[in-house]
Formats: sequence, C-alpha cells, structure tokens
Amino acid sequence: MSSQEWTIDGIAHALGVPDQRMQFLRDINLTPLPDLPAVLDRWVRHVSALEAAKPAIESLRAAAAVGEELPAALQHDDDSAGVLEGWRDQARAARQGRGAA
Repeated sequence: MSSQEWTIDGIAHALGVPDQRMQFLRDINLTPLPDLPAVLDRWVRHVSALEAAKPAIESLRAAAAVGEELPAALQHDDDSAGVLEGWRDQARAARQGRGAA
C-alpha cells in the first residue's frame, strides 16, 4: 500500500494491533481540523515504517520458528529492558496529557 495514496481506511487497516487502530481513529476524530494534516502525516509515517519493516520481521519470525538465534543487535540485554520501560512511560505520559486513559 505504500506506493499508493493513503486513506483513513487504509491506514486503519494497516495497523495490525487493535489498540493502535483505535488510537488512530480517536486521534482523527478528536483532532481540530487545522491540526488534522499533521496528525495524518504522523500516522502515515508510522504505517509506512511498519510496512517497510514487514519483510525483516517475517524473516526473524521464520528464523525463530526453526530455532535460529537472533542477530546480536536484537538480543535482549540489561539496557534494552530499561529503554523499553522508558518508552512505555513516555507513551503513558503522552496519553495522559491528551486526556486518554
């Protein structure tokens, strides 16, 4: 879909996680019209990145299915858990700042 013009329906369907899809629809429905282009641009960038990552993700899934070891860059280390938790905290704070639950 990345070679075509994105539509609201196309973006929503490209978001495979139901929570992401609902957040997208909330953002679209609650954003004032003057701010809507910037919100849509952000979601298009997000979905385009997801689409671009799909081949690598599928390759990793196939490797994991046959018991291959993950590349070193993707293996868990002590720092990765802290980074992930930091991102989660930032996302929670951003949602609370927007008044979302």
